[in-house]
Amino acid sequence: MNLEQFKTALDKMSDEELQQIIDDPDKGLIVVRDEALDIGASDQAYVIYELGDDAFATVSELRNSLDDQAEAMLKEYYQFNPLSKEFFNKEVQKLFNEYGELSFISTPKKPASKAIFVENEQVLCLDENEPRFKYAFKLELDDSYAQPQAQLNKVKNWIQSGSAYQDYISVNVCRFSAIE
Repeated sequence: MNLEQFKTALDKMSDEELQQIIDDPDKGLIVVRDEALDIGASDQAYVIYELGDDAFATVSELRNSLDDQAEAMLKEYYQFNPLSKEFFNKEVQKLFNEYGELSFISTPKKPASKAIFVENEQVLCLDENEPRFKYAFKLELDDSYAQPQAQLNKVKNWIQSGSAYQDYISVNVCRFSAIE
């Protein structure tokens, strides 16, 4: 969820929904699959805002405060929270559609020319010439597979099985487990 998407999702929230945050200290603003906002328990996963010591007399004050703090909230949120699996898979599929699945596969005979890298809320495609390429991830196959269809099946399984998402989480485990 980028800043524009956050503000759009915030605008779609009703006053009644936001009033719940003011009325109940156990309620918070939740990011849903990195595409929407909802109200939920403040102790659940993906909370981007909880009332804490803030005090608001009206929903308008809360809405304005959330809008003003949106950029900083998103930056902090994505510093400590991974992308949802659904959002990640959808964004990776867009990269596959744009650059071709085979460019993200390394085999013993041919290294990948593209790799996936996540920065804040963005799933990016890195070219092999970029310095961050070695920190990005791609599908590594032990066999070259003579048929391109076999490689395409492997990359589809990589995404659909959740292995690509696990690779993303593994690459970022230190960042997501950091405590300040």
